Amino acid sequence: MQNLRQRVETELRSNILPFWVQYAIDEQYGGFRGQIANDLTIDPLAPKGLILNARILWTFSKAFSVYGEEVYLRTARRAHDYIAQFFWDAEFNGVFWLLDYLGRHLESKKRIYGQAFTVYALTEYHRATHDQESLRKAIRLYEAIEAVSHDALHRGYLETFERDWALAREQRLSAVDMDEKNP
Repeated sequence: MQNLRQRVETELRSNILPFWVQYAIDEQYGGFRGQIANDLTIDPLAPKGLILNARILWTFSKAFSVYGEEVYLRTARRAHDYIAQFFWDAEFNGVFWLLDYLGRHLESKKRIYGQAFTVYALTEYHRATHDQESLRKAIRLYEAIEAVSHDALHRGYLETFERDWALAREQRLSAVDMDEKNP
């Protein structure tokens, strides 16, 4: 088991984290690139998704907490700042689902999947940096999820809301999902 742990950690620190630092950072338009093909071809005009950015924030915040390397902190800070500046909806609270390459929202729906990932990410960033604003935003998102999305009658959560947190007519997360609603 120790050997497996060492191999996984070596893969993480030698290949996975350096890959994201080397290829995903978007020096031209800010934040992180929205699309990198298997052959490492980069589409500089690809949209930028919330889930990818929240996962980068969580991953590099955690990596900094565990390993203390400055490159991890810089990458986490870059993700945090991009989310705060472009994904965060200052008017209605919450985060946008999808941005264009310049940081303008393409899809402003509030998808609970993305909101929840952002709570995880902001919380981990707070743990790594003690940044109080990220903790406040995480709490605000959590409270919004519970206040708007929780369905006490059916004991679950609704998934998709409009930008202003009104329940969206279509609930599916993507085009391949079923559009399930409560009866």
